[in-house]
Amino acid sequence: MARQRERSDGADAVGSRPGVRPRGRWRLRNWRLRTKLIVVLLIPTITVLSLISLKVREDLDQATGLAQLAAHGRVDDKVNAVIHELQRERDLTVRYVAHNRQGDLAELRSQRGRVDAAIGDFSKEFDADRGRLSPNGVTGLAATTARLDVLTGLRFSSEHSSLPADSVLRSYSELISGLLDLSDQAVADVTNPELTRLRLAANALARVKDQMSVKRALLAEALEQRKLGGDVLRALLGADAELTAARNDFKKFATPDQQRMYDDTVIGLLVDQGNNTFEAAVSRAENGQSLSGLDPQQWDTAATYTTNQAYRVQQALQALTQERADTLATGARRSAITNAGIVLGVLVLCAVLAVIIARSLLRPLRVLRRSALEVAEHRLPAAVEDILADPHPEVAAHRGVAPVPVFTREELGQVARAFDVVHSEAVRLAGDQALLRENINAMFVNLSRRTQRLVERQLTVLDRMEAEEQDPETLGGLFELDHLATRMRRNSENLLVLAGQDPDETPADPAAAEEIIGAALSEVEHYQRIELTPAPELAVRGDACGDLVHVISELLENATLYSPVETTVTVVSAIAPDGSWEVHITDSGAGMPEPEIRRVNGRLAEPPAVDVEVSRRMGLFVVATLARRHDIRVRLSAADSGGLEAVVVVPTELVVPLPPPAPAPIPVEPEPEPEPEPEPVAEQTLALPAIPESTRRAPVRDVPPPEWPDEDDDPPRHPLDDDQPTERMPAYQEVLSQWFRTGEHSPFRQPQAAPEWPAEEDLEYPPGPNGAAPAPIDPRTLRLDPEDVRRRMASLQYGFARARERDDRSTG
Repeated sequence: MARQRERSDGADAVGSRPGVRPRGRWRLRNWRLRTKLIVVLLIPTITVLSLISLKVREDLDQATGLAQLAAHGRVDDKVNAVIHELQRERDLTVRYVAHNRQGDLAELRSQRGRVDAAIGDFSKEFDADRGRLSPNGVTGLAATTARLDVLTGLRFSSEHSSLPADSVLRSYSELISGLLDLSDQAVADVTNPELTRLRLAANALARVKDQMSVKRALLAEALEQRKLGGDVLRALLGADAELTAARNDFKKFATPDQQRMYDDTVIGLLVDQGNNTFEAAVSRAENGQSLSGLDPQQWDTAATYTTNQAYRVQQALQALTQERADTLATGARRSAITNAGIVLGVLVLCAVLAVIIARSLLRPLRVLRRSALEVAEHRLPAAVEDILADPHPEVAAHRGVAPVPVFTREELGQVARAFDVVHSEAVRLAGDQALLRENINAMFVNLSRRTQRLVERQLTVLDRMEAEEQDPETLGGLFELDHLATRMRRNSENLLVLAGQDPDETPADPAAAEEIIGAALSEVEHYQRIELTPAPELAVRGDACGDLVHVISELLENATLYSPVETTVTVVSAIAPDGSWEVHITDSGAGMPEPEIRRVNGRLAEPPAVDVEVSRRMGLFVVATLARRHDIRVRLSAADSGGLEAVVVVPTELVVPLPPPAPAPIPVEPEPEPEPEPEPVAEQTLALPAIPESTRRAPVRDVPPPEWPDEDDDPPRHPLDDDQPTERMPAYQEVLSQWFRTGEHSPFRQPQAAPEWPAEEDLEYPPGPNGAAPAPIDPRTLRLDPEDVRRRMASLQYGFARARERDDRSTG
């Protein structure tokens, strides 16, 4: 029978090894391989994600900045429109003031309306793009709006006050210069070099256009006054110098295409006329001549045309800047999204590859682990059992094993092949072990059979000697030798049980319960200490009688061996409510601890595999094996007296009604023969056979309380004979029944009535000394030694048992 195998819950090899304490589950060395792979892949993944996140964030910030710059450009376009219209209003206002505030105000007021409309468009665009502007852009445009608030007062003072034309020009110029300065400051927020160059070129062109407007206002004032000198001339020459400087700045920041666009746009007859008028006015002023002959209207038209052409170039640059900003913003946003998508796609691809590679590692490991556990828990035990059950284990051990389904060429495949080799070697060793066990069992069987033949021959010799012996002392010794030979035969039968040998064919006749208990009692060495109660009226099937006698005798032997010699062992049997037969064997020994009782009951319920421990405690193994063969239940429990109580439960399938006794044969009286003449016979004295010293009750002495043997002890076991009950002679059956029912050892004897003594004339007395007539003996004064009676009755009982065995062998 294979041993029970238990698997640890965590299947942790370290936890199952003795002397090795598992560490904490959070230690790196205790992580599962899947967790380690995930951590290994997470480290570079998190690093790449961090770097890519920074890059994507930078792209998104750039896209956001470009979007803000594009929004700012749309608002700046409205600001440039306001400045352009405001420059025209300044020039008209200066001309009006230079004409002593006389003339038609319709053109000036119309221009003021255009300025107000441009300011309204600016405010609307600013409010619409406020959320898309940068904080600095919002601040700068809010300052532009605040600067435009002084325009109302400036208009009123220029129209209704006595401010000179140069003061009005200076006030308008400061307002316009402030707006241009705010536009120049916005360039600092631009990070793109191309946009920065475009913004700087546009701002330089705005300065060029502003100085053109200043020249138009100053020369218009001089032409209205017909003179150019002093501060006006210096202001005009300063405006021309700043115009030249601004044009140089434009050329520095503008591309050749942009410069060519300016040159191709600010050109024409009117531009030349304006330049000629400016040079003529300056030349006359330097020569101290009058400006008569120079048409103010012609100058205004030429200067306005030149300024408008410069404004067209400015608008073109502004549109180019706006378009480029929108393109860069869209590109940056698209680039950020594309980069993020590419990175995520690459990460997903890497994750998929990592999962595939991890599965290629983990799946063979799982298969290897599952196969190893299946082999260890199921396949290998099943193979071992098959090999043990196979009549040819040497052939079964070489049938081969199913390989682990991992056929790769890397290390995992090599581990799988190594495990296959280990599995094959384990199966081969199991075959060798089965073959060795079979050889050992064969040796046990051979030795047991030889011993049984020798014991049978010894019993035959003893039977012949007992039949021919007349001396009571010698006969008692022969009985003792016969008893020892019977125990030797029981040991041989135990060897057969130990070797797993099937029992021989047994007769099918049932046996009475009292015969089974009597047969078991006859196989116990210290049978004098056993007290019996009347057995119930039932019988047991014949195929289970021998094994049941063996089981009960083993339990009786243990009870007498492991209890003090001055105590008795009681045997009580009865029929259970379910119809089974229960036999209770109770001793008064030291008992066993409760854990030991549970362990022994487990071994009795499930016989262990045959090993050295079983050979040391053969009694338990024999009892468990024989009881399991017939579904007989045997269990131990603590007795109320302090010892142990063994309960044998014979199932109802084995219990049969007691068969009726066979009718006694009718004796046939022979024909009487003539009696010969009596001859004088010498006087004889009849005596009961002497009881050997070994069968006498030992005197009561102090003995230490017995202990139940440990697993490593080798306590003496009394083998029980496996004889089957046979039909008895009527005289023997009557004596045996009277012995077990009313014998001295029965503690449940019923009180008997006083014996009826025979009449005195019916008594025969032995002759007295010297042939004198014997003296009558009063039976009422007769005293018998109880101990002597007990010994003689025990000797008779043992003789009857030996007679039963001889009768069985003779009839068999």
